Order: sequence, then C-alpha cells, then structure tokens
Amino acid sequence: MSWDIRYLEWKYANLNEILAFLLAALSLAVAYIPFASPILILINPLRFVIIPYAVALLAIIPHEIGHRQAARRYGCFSRFTLSFVGFWTTLILNLIGSFIGILVFFAGYTSISCGFRFNRDIEGRTALAGPLTNIVLGFIGLIGESIIHYGLALAFFSDLARFNFWVAFFNLLPFWVLDGLKIFRWNMIIWSILIVLAFALVFL
Repeated sequence: MSWDIRYLEWKYANLNEILAFLLAALSLAVAYIPFASPILILINPLRFVIIPYAVALLAIIPHEIGHRQAARRYGCFSRFTLSFVGFWTTLILNLIGSFIGILVFFAGYTSISCGFRFNRDIEGRTALAGPLTNIVLGFIGLIGESIIHYGLALAFFSDLARFNFWVAFFNLLPFWVLDGLKIFRWNMIIWSILIVLAFALVFL
C-alpha cells in the first residue's frame, strides 16, 4: 500500500503543470458549488459551477505563480506540483465544506530547487508572494462589487473577493507547510500585519 501511495504521489507530481493547476482549482471550487441544492446547479450552471471554478483558477494560479516567479528571481528552479494525498484530501474536505461552510487548500505546492542553501530570508520572501497576490486579487473583487451591483458580473466579483481573501487567510496560518509559518519565521511584523488584515477581510 505504501508503495502504491509513493507511486501515485510521483505520478501526480509529474503531471503537466497546466493539468495540475486545473485539478487543484477543482479541489477548491467544489466548496462553493451548492451540492446541497442541486436544483440551483441545474437551473443556473454558469452561476453555480462555472463562476466558482473560474474564480478558483484565479485564486490558485496567480498565488502559485507568485511563489514560482519569486523563487526564479533568486535563480531557483520552481514549478507547481500536485500531491495525490493533498488533492484528494482537499477535494473531499471541500465537498463536505460545501454543506457546512469550510474551505481548505493543500492540493499542491510550488516545489523549489536552488543551487545554493535556501535561507530563511529567501524562503520568507518567496512564501509572501502567494498570499499577497490573493489579497490584491481580493481587493480587485471588492472594487468590482462596488461598481457592479447586479447579475453574473456581481457574482463573479463577489466570489473573487471571497475566494482570494479566504485562500490568503488560510495560507497565512502559521503551522505545518503553509506560507504563514515561513513568513512568521522570516518577519513576524509583516506576518502579523497580513494575518490581521486577512482575518478582517474574511470575518469582518
């Protein structure tokens, strides 16, 4: 069994990066698809399936590309990597979350390989790029909401703000492999400002 898991992790880690992004976004989008009310999906799939998936793509891809490009600035190789266990755990928890209102994301990560020791300063700056990108996109969503007050465009910008602020907040939690722990170890002041801001944007 352990060999099978290692093999599947290897297979998922070596997926084409675009496919990895598409699957990672799917594992996030399911949290905002109203499976408890399938009639809504049938009546308006654009609002309740397409928009959540599109917004999930906009929450995940810029976040991970932010990490990737920050790492490449320091001369490191980097790419988005999907995890077999992470993907299915995220998908299942977010399917449950569509009924009870939780949202998690650890379907994948940006793998980084450098020809030198990856110190705490570079690690923190690279980690910062992801949630900072989500906060910027969240504010774009808020601006769109303030300008457009009806229709699918309003739904898009509203979901864009909610998705991105939540992804930022979740990733800023200072534990495990999340960005928050890396930022916290690098600069506690920057981490404190961002986690308070993200908390306020999500819950207040």
